[in-house]
Amino acid sequence: MRRIMLAALLAGASVLPARAQEPAAPPPAAEAKPPELSKNETMAARLAGLVGFVNVACPELRGEPEQLQAAVRRLGLEPAALDSGTLHFAAASYLESYRKDPEANCKRAFDGFGPEGKLVPNLVARR
Repeated sequence: MRRIMLAALLAGASVLPARAQEPAAPPPAAEAKPPELSKNETMAARLAGLVGFVNVACPELRGEPEQLQAAVRRLGLEPAALDSGTLHFAAASYLESYRKDPEANCKRAFDGFGPEGKLVPNLVARR
């Protein structure tokens, strides 16, 4: 029994130096954090994502681009900022999140942003 334990210890000891010479595995890649957006940038991205969603997923509704541009300007941003970069990607991610439940989100879009909407009236209209 003693010989078996001694043999196991010696075998383990010979493995340790070999492992010490192997290059260490690189640390796991840190998860990329999305860029921080201001409150107004986030709201502009949400509105743009909503209008995009309505245009592609709600057959009876359409987004009003002029109303979207006016709302974005009221937030202190230029609408062109939504065409590329961080705001564009944020808007696209909101669009995709709205697609998870299209029927309910089409209804919410019209209720909150249609002619009788309290948030941004007339952002969404019937086709």
